[in-house]
Amino acid sequence: MLFCGLLGEIFVGIIWGLPLGGTSWLSQSVQETVQSLGYLGLIGIVFEGGLGTSISQLKKTALMSVSIATAGLCLPIALSFILLRFPYVTQDGDTVYPTPLAAFSAGASLCSTSLGTTFAILSAAGMQKTRLGVVLVGAAMMDDVVGLVMVKIITALGSGEISGWAIARPIIASFALMLVTLAITPWVLLPLLRAVVHWLHRREGSSEAGAKKKLNERCKSIVRDMPHTGFILVTLILLVFVTIAAFVDASILFASFLAGGLVTTLWAASEPQGDEVARQDGAAGVYERYYGPAVTYVLAPFFFASIGFAIPVRDMFNGSIVWKGVLYTLLMFLAKAAVGSVVYAEYLIKRIGRPLPGVDSAQESISRRAPHFQALTISLAMVARGEIGFLIASLSLSSGTLTLQAVSSMAAQDSPESEGLFLTITWAVVLCTLIGPVGVGIMVSRLHRLESRSSPPSLDGSIGLTSLSPWM
Repeated sequence: MLFCGLLGEIFVGIIWGLPLGGTSWLSQSVQETVQSLGYLGLIGIVFEGGLGTSISQLKKTALMSVSIATAGLCLPIALSFILLRFPYVTQDGDTVYPTPLAAFSAGASLCSTSLGTTFAILSAAGMQKTRLGVVLVGAAMMDDVVGLVMVKIITALGSGEISGWAIARPIIASFALMLVTLAITPWVLLPLLRAVVHWLHRREGSSEAGAKKKLNERCKSIVRDMPHTGFILVTLILLVFVTIAAFVDASILFASFLAGGLVTTLWAASEPQGDEVARQDGAAGVYERYYGPAVTYVLAPFFFASIGFAIPVRDMFNGSIVWKGVLYTLLMFLAKAAVGSVVYAEYLIKRIGRPLPGVDSAQESISRRAPHFQALTISLAMVARGEIGFLIASLSLSSGTLTLQAVSSMAAQDSPESEGLFLTITWAVVLCTLIGPVGVGIMVSRLHRLESRSSPPSLDGSIGLTSLSPWM
């Protein structure tokens, strides 16, 4: 109803992975297996997002996505320095406070938006092909790359060996993979694909030698009659991109998204002009037939359940931890929600003193409406953290960057109270992961009700353009 069924899967993970009674119902090896299968589900979710995202629209909204991602990165880290005033009491009764390094580590844990949650929300709400959805996809993809960088930074800070190349490598590798893909697609892959398609549909001339003509026809029949050709080629492209990303230390999820976009581009180029049936049953149809059931009903639920495995519920409900966690959650909610101001900024820049050419008075009055729905939806969607937040928080604790120090002492120390700071961060990650999808679900449900009153619903349940058109 609220387009956030993933919350139920997270709660299942909490119950089965680390129950309140203290005895885990699933062994550690089973939980690790579920996490591995869940990561395959995350790759499938992102790959589907790449198949359904308009690359041309993604280029048009690149500046907006970069602005939102940048604001969503800087604000959580900046506001996390308020943690310097959060007191923690040691076993000896002394009061200690987080160090600037600990505050930075906390902000790093909360600066990335959950990519899997974002794609799940957009898919459930039918917003993937709207401008709002494309902007969110771009911002979330950049957040994923930044998350990898934060992992490198926290690891380097914990070991005391900071290497510029090790930190910059995920960004350089990810964007190099994107640039190479953009370069070879129009100049190498598309011409090669068109040549193969032309060869398959070309009739052999009568002047061809008999043996050569029979060989060509035999090869063509083998290619045409090969079963599950689409599935094999789509899977091969995905495997190649994921393998390259893992080898060069780029973002595997970013590579999966690129693979989805490349598959869509190549598939559209290979279809005969005017073949509407083939276009409707293209790469997305292959995904639905071969990947869809496994990802939707098995792998994706495993992924969201694995998020629940990482939540230490029994340790979180301590009085002094709860109020710090709720207060820090409020700060992190405001930090991500503030990215909606970028939408208003773009709206004002485009609207002030600039008439819209070729627009009648009725459309002009609609276009002048402030994009409240878009700004609020983007804000709530960016609030959702998830797997990357738990990863960086756990890494910060294990690497010793969650240090505390007394006011009278300048020496930072890694004490048992560091786990209290870790639980404060965990509270923020958990609550933001829950609040984001619920908030977006409420907004989308309201929009669907408005759409149903003003126009008949679409066949696929996706959101129409009526309510989204005011956002230019």
